[in-house]
Amino acid sequence: MPLGNISSVTSRALIEQLRPVVSDDTRVTVNQGLLLKFIKPEHLPYVFAVLDEHNLAAAGFDSIADITACPGTDTCNLAISSSTGIAAALEDVIANEFPDLVYNNDIKIKISGCMNSCGQHSMAQIGFHGSSMKAAGKVLPALQVLLGGGVVGDGEGRVADKVIKVPSRRGPDVLRSLLHDYEANGEKGELFNAYFDRKGERYFYDLLKPLADLGAVKDDDFVDWGQAQTFATAIGVGECAGVVIDLIATLLFEAEEKHELALEAFGNSQWADGIYHTYSSFVQAAKALLLDENINCNTQHGIINDFEKHFVETGKISIGNFKTLVLQINQHEPTESFAKQYFAQAQAFYKQVQQYRQAKTEATAGATV
Repeated sequence: MPLGNISSVTSRALIEQLRPVVSDDTRVTVNQGLLLKFIKPEHLPYVFAVLDEHNLAAAGFDSIADITACPGTDTCNLAISSSTGIAAALEDVIANEFPDLVYNNDIKIKISGCMNSCGQHSMAQIGFHGSSMKAAGKVLPALQVLLGGGVVGDGEGRVADKVIKVPSRRGPDVLRSLLHDYEANGEKGELFNAYFDRKGERYFYDLLKPLADLGAVKDDDFVDWGQAQTFATAIGVGECAGVVIDLIATLLFEAEEKHELALEAFGNSQWADGIYHTYSSFVQAAKALLLDENINCNTQHGIINDFEKHFVETGKISIGNFKTLVLQINQHEPTESFAKQYFAQAQAFYKQVQQYRQAKTEATAGATV
């Protein structure tokens, strides 16, 4: 899905056509794609045909051609310059000038409209974030270029280095310069970050410095990608990083949704699906209380262990052994009797979580008064 864009019409069509052959638990991936789970090999041709029908079967998933970008100035008032416009321009460069790289999974390009990194620009081999520059007494949209970041394996990552700032309109030329130089000077089998490390940050600064020259800016340089008017900086309420929501209440609401999904699955005698939704409700509710205590949660396994440690062992929640309770899912076949028993236990747990949350909220409000 280019830039994660998919219409409600396409979404509903995919659901109806793929429901019989994929898991109900479809995920949105970190690179703005969809993860369709548990497809049997014999159903792959059909799935591909459905995706192709909706123009979602192009090559290049998770490659350099699969650019990640936040909404930028399209909808977010924290953004300084366009993310989606430059992303589309860079995808055109790859498709038309470097078609062989469509299958390159080593290099990732990620773009944010500002430095807040909603587009994960600091975790890319080639990253950009929105900025601005002054030339001829006026302000023009710009891109901060970052190189050398990404996932290196075994759970480790590295943050990209800031290299240089260039006018946004020259973003495609930045990509051309980097890729042409990599093709010409990279050693056989050398990955991009190894090439970056070998050459060094100063090498890339010198390579791109001509593109940062503001001595000969054109009128087009003052108009951002996808815009018709001259660029102007402004800061308002942000769509992503700038909005404050009640995350705890949201997580508890999601736990309730899991209960509803479980009941819907039970109504169709889909006991395994219902059991999985029930398990998810345990995890969501536990995560809500952990975050309410400022305890960071990274994995489902960690949530279960941390809840046992901070709530059960301390007597804040009386539920027996929480880990044993939740992980019953691994000890039983997906029968109707276990599904209903497990669901009842989840409802009882959720009720305790709500009572604890309400008591804490009331105590906090009383202390404030």
